[in-house]
Amino acid sequence: MMIMQLVRIIKTIALNIVPLGVCLSLNSCLKDNNPPPLDISRTVASLVSFQDNGGASAAGAGYGTTTAPYPLYNFPLNLYNDTAGFAAIVIYGPTGTAPVDITVNLALDTAALTAFNAYNYTNYIYPPDPSTYSFPASVTIPKGQTQAYARVTVNGNSNPNPNASYAIPLMITSVSSGNVSSNFGVEINAFSVQ
Repeated sequence: MMIMQLVRIIKTIALNIVPLGVCLSLNSCLKDNNPPPLDISRTVASLVSFQDNGGASAAGAGYGTTTAPYPLYNFPLNLYNDTAGFAAIVIYGPTGTAPVDITVNLALDTAALTAFNAYNYTNYIYPPDPSTYSFPASVTIPKGQTQAYARVTVNGNSNPNPNASYAIPLMITSVSSGNVSSNFGVEINAFSVQ
């Protein structure tokens, strides 16, 4: 009985040592310790995205937070001559300037606002009356430049509710050159009317 156990142990050791020996001998072929050369032809894709609106100290800009799933910018608006507004900043990057004029198409993204509210337990609504707000359907980042401004206007003549928590969720739907950023292609612009 003891001999049978000894034979099994020797078989197990032999079956494990042989593959280990093969692996170690093949490993000797891998003597090149130099890192592979960098492929400088590969660069970061040219992205178009929304930019942080600059903080509370920037003239007319909102103050932002990097909340999930989209950045939130807050704008306290005083209605002068029945209108007020803010600029959504659209940028090209991360390296260099726009090689050509880039048309950036914009739209309202109500699904993003729903997702934002659910994730952050907030209750922002977009103004139900479309005459309350306006923004351009597209902006152009000029060749040689890195940014453009989409002016969002709030119309006081439509009587927005001063107690409502409004937000305009903007999204970049497409660009004529480059790629839309998957991280910063949507922003939530909250505002209150004072």
